[in-house]
Amino acid sequence: MQEAVGVDPYANAISDTYHDNFGEGIYTGKGIYDLKAFNLCLKGKIKENTVLSHDLLEGSFLRCGLVSDIMLLDGYPKSYNSYLTRLMRWIRGDYQILGYLSSKLGLNKLSKYKILDNIRRSLIEIMAILSIVILISLKIFFNSKIALGISVMLISVVISSILELFSYIIFRKENIKRQKTFTKTAEGLKGSFYRAFINIVTLPTKAYISLDAIVRTIYRMTVSREHLLEWVTSEEAERQDKTSICSSYKRMFPNVILGLVFLGLNILMPHNIGLNIFLFVMSALFLTAPIIMWDISITHTKQKKIDKLTKEEKDYIRNVAEKTFAYFAEYLSDENSYLPPDNYQESRREKVTPRTSSTNIGLGILSVISAYDLKFITLEQVIIKLENILGTIQKLEKWNRTFV
Repeated sequence: MQEAVGVDPYANAISDTYHDNFGEGIYTGKGIYDLKAFNLCLKGKIKENTVLSHDLLEGSFLRCGLVSDIMLLDGYPKSYNSYLTRLMRWIRGDYQILGYLSSKLGLNKLSKYKILDNIRRSLIEIMAILSIVILISLKIFFNSKIALGISVMLISVVISSILELFSYIIFRKENIKRQKTFTKTAEGLKGSFYRAFINIVTLPTKAYISLDAIVRTIYRMTVSREHLLEWVTSEEAERQDKTSICSSYKRMFPNVILGLVFLGLNILMPHNIGLNIFLFVMSALFLTAPIIMWDISITHTKQKKIDKLTKEEKDYIRNVAEKTFAYFAEYLSDENSYLPPDNYQESRREKVTPRTSSTNIGLGILSVISAYDLKFITLEQVIIKLENILGTIQKLEKWNRTFV
């Protein structure tokens, strides 16, 4: 078995709650369908130029199922800023299809629940921040006990990571093989912890993005009736994305504002130890979050090995390379039919074995190309040497098109 990694269940689906329990999955925009049946079933169902996110509606009208033995590859935002851009578009799309909750449009109760569930999800961070602010106010003005309420709010934000932890402990199976990737990934318990931490430290920004998307969509749907289909492709968002720390703080300004407010309250309320600790920790997390998200968003390039060498070490290696090529330069000659000898002996007495091999020929070709890369010979010399080598190879007797 393999462990799925990543932060997006959309990209790691191996099961679907709706499909498993109701026999009807949720369409995520990737799949196999009959084009004629698709057009026939959707004809007249969706009003033109009103729907931004069409996947959920299409799956609800047509019905769909999850096929777990097919692997589809899709892109994912490379930076946190571009992730926020996509999140805003998704939330806007969810609210623009609220009109399809009407019973006249033919959606069943399960499909309507799917729409409402997306709406519920978009309100989690907003309600969490609002509740925390209210609870802190109750503590300041009425000295109410808020520890339980704060805990519930934070748990609601990281509930998915908590469920992952319980699942790992209770249902852990033997012989789980971790998936090998070409990039670093956070897996298992470490991955769950990282996801929970990121969800908490970015709470103000995600709440603001969600609120902005909701208010913007409602205004456009009811008042302006413009820009309903406004969106930026992932590729364009990546191209426009700025990668400086300043741009990260600018995009995550709600974190800065709430962090400074909490810090100020901590200074003004010096005699409440429990509240002081909470405010200090949260303000520190909120104010450092832009740096954290900037750091995990930038592409870290490893220093080349050669850049770690001193000038003396580089000169030594270059000298060894020159001496090595000198052997091939001497023996890739007309006398040896432009093929490198199989063996050269210089101890006791100098002796050259007049035979070669496919390995030696390959090394000879590689040495010529490498010598050009290192500026030992010119391009004209490279062409002449390679023509001579390949010319000899063409004349050699072969068996089944390979060397004898």
